[in-house]
Amino acid sequence: MSPFLSKRYTVLSSFFWIGFVVLGLRFFYLGFHRHQWDPFLRSARQRVKILPAMRGGIIDCKGRRLVLQQRMYEVGVDLTQIQEKEQEKLPQLAKLLDKPLHELEAFWMKSDCRWKSLQKELAETQYKKIQALRIKGVYGNEKPQRRYLHAPSLSYVVGFLNQEGQPVCGMERMMQFYLKGQNGFVSYEVNGKNDEMRQYRKEQIDAVDGYTIELTIDDHIQSLVERILLSAKERLRAKSLQALITRPSTGEVLACVTVPFFDSNHYRRYKVDDFTNRLFSHVYEPGSVFKAVTVASALDCNAVQPTDRFNCGLSVASYRGKELPLPKDWKTFNQVMDVHEILSHSSNRGVAQIAFQLGAERLHDYGERFGFGHSTRSGFTGETSGIFHPLKRWDGLTITRLPMGHSLACSIFQMHYAMGVIANGGRLMYPQFVKRIYHPQGEIVRSFDPMVRREVIKASTAETVRKMLLLDHHAKAFLPHYFVAGKTGTSQKIINGRYSHSHHVSSFSGFFPYQCPQVQVTVVVDDAQVTGIGYGSVVACPIFQEIAKAIISYFGMPPESRRL
Repeated sequence: MSPFLSKRYTVLSSFFWIGFVVLGLRFFYLGFHRHQWDPFLRSARQRVKILPAMRGGIIDCKGRRLVLQQRMYEVGVDLTQIQEKEQEKLPQLAKLLDKPLHELEAFWMKSDCRWKSLQKELAETQYKKIQALRIKGVYGNEKPQRRYLHAPSLSYVVGFLNQEGQPVCGMERMMQFYLKGQNGFVSYEVNGKNDEMRQYRKEQIDAVDGYTIELTIDDHIQSLVERILLSAKERLRAKSLQALITRPSTGEVLACVTVPFFDSNHYRRYKVDDFTNRLFSHVYEPGSVFKAVTVASALDCNAVQPTDRFNCGLSVASYRGKELPLPKDWKTFNQVMDVHEILSHSSNRGVAQIAFQLGAERLHDYGERFGFGHSTRSGFTGETSGIFHPLKRWDGLTITRLPMGHSLACSIFQMHYAMGVIANGGRLMYPQFVKRIYHPQGEIVRSFDPMVRREVIKASTAETVRKMLLLDHHAKAFLPHYFVAGKTGTSQKIINGRYSHSHHVSSFSGFFPYQCPQVQVTVVVDDAQVTGIGYGSVVACPIFQEIAKAIISYFGMPPESRRL
């Protein structure tokens, strides 16, 4: 062998042995420090896929579905995976996606772009047909969609999920723990082509779907009341109208309507402020409806008797050694009236004198016991506590103004449940919106019973006041064949810091049948455009009557005996 070739072989042999030694050292290093590379190896080969849970349903008290949960898919194409031979399947794909064929053909070219969306929302049945085509690079990501089937005005109670799938308000937010369910997952390994190797599937935990929430709301009553209020708003040209319908004995809410309202299915069309429910979050001066609270308080502690008489023609009366001016009446009463007549005729001066007998301390104490100054604890976000000043903030005239429903502000819920104390025998109830919670398989997980917040007045006192609130056949809230008890209210709105003489909040809160009240209805009308003053008896009572007739017909209530 020539010296030249021998030298070449020596060099090549040296390179070979050096490479072998380096490779051996590398294997030794990797074996000794393998724990440092475990995360990299796992990330390169292992995958975890989330198995999303289906969100629970919401139904009304009759089992009607209020929401529909659908498995939707966002379908797209991975442009790095497409193959020319798949183009023959494009006409079928275009038909399933309802897209022009030329749009898909434009995509079918190799590109550095990893993903191109073809359809944002596609039903599960259509997506399965696309999967059956087996077009490489075309796949979808699951995107559950929530559709709301309830009366639009129920959006405040049911709420909605935003575009990111997060609950924003209503039951969707309040009952998130029960509705959301529990996602599952599957852990597996992939090969070099990123395909799953099923033989190395390590762990799988199935998703647990969310629970179903049954509400006390009756969607049919909600729809009836919604139509009545929409018609009344157009007729009265009012700024807004609210109606709350409950069972006074249990506190169960049957309907909760405010007009105007937003629609959960199209929430993006509305401002954030539109999502607040005026029944919970807004306050107003209740006006004469509060007189029922004043009279009930005075009778309950024996400050007055039903037969006590007061001169309602006085403009000034004595309270604890001071002569205080009495508020003006809505009409002139130059006569002496007993407690029943003062309440039925709604005399401001008469109820102020009743409050003088009750005293500021007891009036404030009973007001708090009736729920004023504290939220009703409905569970909804944004609920107000109202304004019910402590005694130390009362001025010299509060004792004359508060008894007739001024110098305080409350939500419609607060006033409604305060009147419910008189309807149900003296108990203040918690509002109840949820009746039961069901497991996905149908078993009852939890039931909610009516809850008494406190005993406010004696049952005998409630019965006495209920008789005083009975309407005669001349009242615009009167119902043929039924006895109705209730109280109207009219309060001036504060415009630019002063009470207005042309803008009013009109209300009526009543219940029926009298002998065993099954339904309580409160109607509040904000700024009705009518000739003269928009008294509650003129504006709110006819709406109450229309709602009551619709409910009687729906429930099939038998007529009441005309004897008490």
